[in-house]
Amino acid sequence: MTLYILQHGDAEPKEKNAERPLSEQGRRDIRLVAMHLHNANVRIAGMLHSGKLRAEQSARLIGETIPIEAAPAQVDGLNPNDDPAEFLSSLDPQAGDILIVSHMPFVSRLCSLLLTGSTETAFASVPGTVFCLENTGDKWQLAYMLRPDFL
Repeated sequence: MTLYILQHGDAEPKEKNAERPLSEQGRRDIRLVAMHLHNANVRIAGMLHSGKLRAEQSARLIGETIPIEAAPAQVDGLNPNDDPAEFLSSLDPQAGDILIVSHMPFVSRLCSLLLTGSTETAFASVPGTVFCLENTGDKWQLAYMLRPDFL
């Protein structure tokens, strides 16, 4: 199983729009990441997002570019301060490769838990960053991390 863990794209400030949709820069960044995934022949069985507008929009943009077996789905447990261990306990390891669209600090804590066994290690990123983690059977390893400003 491979997990692609995406921090949603840059969003409008809360003062401008309380729902915090993606900014123009956020849309550009997510499209760049999506094209990279497409060019790398990434195919996913499913895509999960938190339901917050910026995460849903990021998921939709990715889904317009790369092959996905099922429509993006909102699931509980992917909000910024949710417990990554609880989310992982609900994840089916036989589900195939999954792309998760979430928020900081959840993204950092999920990567930390999978790679170190603790949620305490910080994985810094910018909006639109994708982490690719591969399960080797008994452990997870970081295959790559890609920030949109490197594309």
